[in-house]
Amino acid sequence: MKKFFYPESIAVFGVSEARSNLARIIAGNLVSFGFRGDIYPVGTSQGMVAGIKILAGLDEVATVPDLAVVLVPARYAPQTLEVCGRKGIRNVILESGGFSEFSGDRRALEDEMLSIARRYRMTVIGPNCFGIVNLEAGVVVPFFIMDPQYMKKGSASLISQSGGVFYDTCMLCSVENVGLRKLVSIGNKLMTNENDILEYMLGDEGTGVVGLYLENFSDGRRFMNLAASSDKPIVVLKANRSPSSGEIAKFHTTALAGDDDVADAAMRQAGVIRVTNFQEMVDCFKVFSLPVLQGRRLALISRSGGHGVLSADAARRYGFEFASLSDGFYEGIAQKKLNVIAATNPLDIGDIYDLNEYGSILEMALQENGVDGVVFVVTYSSESDGSKVRDFFRFASRVTPAYNKPVALCVVTNRAEWFGVKEAADLPVFTDVDQAMRALEWSLRHYEAKRRRRSAPPRPDGPPRTHADEGRARRFLDPAECFSLLSRWQLPVAENASAGSRDEVLARAEILGYPLALKSGEGEMLHKSEAGGVFLDIRDREDLLRALEAMDAKRYIIQRMVSQGREIIIGGRFDNEFGPVVVCGLGGIYVEILADRSIRVAPVDEAEARGMIDDLKGASILNGARGRMPADTRALTEVIVGVSNLLAANPDIVNLDINPVIVYDEGKGCVIVDAKIEMLDR
Repeated sequence: MKKFFYPESIAVFGVSEARSNLARIIAGNLVSFGFRGDIYPVGTSQGMVAGIKILAGLDEVATVPDLAVVLVPARYAPQTLEVCGRKGIRNVILESGGFSEFSGDRRALEDEMLSIARRYRMTVIGPNCFGIVNLEAGVVVPFFIMDPQYMKKGSASLISQSGGVFYDTCMLCSVENVGLRKLVSIGNKLMTNENDILEYMLGDEGTGVVGLYLENFSDGRRFMNLAASSDKPIVVLKANRSPSSGEIAKFHTTALAGDDDVADAAMRQAGVIRVTNFQEMVDCFKVFSLPVLQGRRLALISRSGGHGVLSADAARRYGFEFASLSDGFYEGIAQKKLNVIAATNPLDIGDIYDLNEYGSILEMALQENGVDGVVFVVTYSSESDGSKVRDFFRFASRVTPAYNKPVALCVVTNRAEWFGVKEAADLPVFTDVDQAMRALEWSLRHYEAKRRRRSAPPRPDGPPRTHADEGRARRFLDPAECFSLLSRWQLPVAENASAGSRDEVLARAEILGYPLALKSGEGEMLHKSEAGGVFLDIRDREDLLRALEAMDAKRYIIQRMVSQGREIIIGGRFDNEFGPVVVCGLGGIYVEILADRSIRVAPVDEAEARGMIDDLKGASILNGARGRMPADTRALTEVIVGVSNLLAANPDIVNLDINPVIVYDEGKGCVIVDAKIEMLDR
C-alpha cells in the first residue's frame, strides 16, 4: 500500500489538452499540490498539460512508474492495464467508470481486468473512484479540481465507497477547518476493499482517526478484528440500511435482527463509532482532534443563562454529570474580582464583560481534579470583541493539551466573522452545544470501549459460506431434529419424545407422565400456536385423546409441561456481511411487539453474553424488579454462549429461534420449550 500514498513517479493515462478532458485535471492537481516526483501524462494526442508534455506511451519513459492513474473509457481499461503490466507497474488506481455500477452485464469486463491484474501481480484500487489524496506528499489524483488553499493538513483520514461522499467530505472539512491526512475513494472494490486500506491507515503514524463511508462490508469479521486491534477511533457512516425483508415473517430472530441491526451491533461490539450523516462524521473528526474524554464530569461555562440551561439539558441527554467545582475555583474567580451570576455548574459568566478573562477561567476549570472536560459557550459582539475571541481560542488551543482534557468551544457569529473564528487556532469549534455534547459522548464511548479491551469474535469453526450457497435450497428441521441438535450441544431442552402415530403418542405419554404438552412434529409449521399445532397442560389420557382428535398431524411431539418463569427468546441467523449472529430478547408471543433485544456477532464468551442480558431494556425484570427473586442469569448466560457456539460451528444454519426459554429464579436454571431451525440443504 505504501507506494499508492508515497510514489516517486506517477503515470496518468487518458490525458489530452481538451478542456473537457478530466485526466488533465489529475496532472494539474499533482502540480498545484507540490508533488515532487515525476509525472508522466499519457494520451493519444500531442500537447501539454500543467506544463508537462503529453506522452504517446510509456515506451518514452526509461524507468517504471511507481503508480498509474487510469481514466480512459471503460472499453479501453483492459488494454491500458495490459500496458501497465508489461511495463512493470504494480500499483494502479482505475478511476474509469462504466462497469458493474452501470450494468450487470459489465461484470465480464471487470473479470477481464481482474485476470490481467492477477497475471501481472498488480494491486488495483477502483474502478469507478476518485482515487487518493495524501496531502503530506502532494499525491492528489481526483479528476475534479482541488485547491490547496482549502485543503488543510491534519490527522483525519477517510475511506469512501462513494466518490460523491468523498468530495462532499473534503468540502465540509474545509468549511469546518478540519485537517485531513489521507483520503481514498475505493469505488467498486474490484480488488482492494475497505479492509485493505483500513489496515494501512491504522498503521499510519500520522493518522489519528479514520472515517469510512460504506454501503456494504466486504468482510465484516475482518473489519471487526482490525477495529478491535487498534486504539485509533474508527467512525463509520453506513448507508444501505434496509432489512432482510424476505425472511421476516418466518422467524422472530430475523425481524429482531435485520441487516442494519446486525451492522449496528457489530460496530458497537468492535468499539466503532457509527454516525448517520456527513456532519456527524466531521464532528467526530473534530472531537478526536482533542484529548479523549476520560470521564463523565463536565464543567459547563456560558455567558448566557439560556445557553447554560441548554447545556445542562444536553449534558443530561447524553449521560454526563455536572462536575463539582471546588471552593478554590470560586475563590480564584473572586480574587480576580470577576462577577459570576451564581457559584454553580453550569457557570454563568454573563456579568464578566472583559473577554480577556475567559482564558484564566478556562484554565482554572481545567485545573480542577473533578473536571474531565469543559464545554465553553462563547456569546459575544462580533463587531467589538472579534479579536478578543480569536485570542481566547488561540489560548485554549495552547492550554488544552497541557491538561489532557478536551475543551469543546461553541460559538455563533456573523457571516464575515465566521471563518476567521474557526481558523483562529487548531481547536475545533461547534455551532450548537448539543452538537458538542454528542461529539464528547462519542469520545467517551471510544475511551470506555478501548479501556475494556473488547476483542472481535473469532472466525467460525465450520467451513465458510460461498456465493454458491446463496442459491441453495433450504429446509426446516422438524421439532425432533431441533431438540436433538440442541441437546447435543448440552443445551437444557425440556423432556420430550417424538411419535409418528396416535398409539405412539399415548404410549410415550405414559412414560413421560402428565401434565403434558402436545405439539405438531412437522418442521414447516412455523407458528404452531396460531395454526392449532399446540395443546398445553394436558392433565390425563382423556385430555390427550381430545387434543389428538383436534390436531391433524403426521408427526407429533409430546413434552413434559414445565412450570412458569420469565420467558426469553434466544436465536440467531447467518448474516451475509458478518456471518453468524446471536440474538437475545424478551420472549413469548409479544416478542416482535416489544422488540427488546440485543445482538452480537457469534461466538460470544460469558462476559459478552452477560452484556447482552444487561443491554435489554427489560433487564430489571430478570434482575428482580418489584421485590421478585432475581432470575438465574448465570444459567441464561450459559445458554446464550452455547447457542452462539452452535451457530458459529454450523454455518449451514440460516435461521434459529428458541422461543421461549423459561428462566427460573436464581440458582434454579432454565429450560428450552420450543425451537425452530432453518438450514441450507446439503
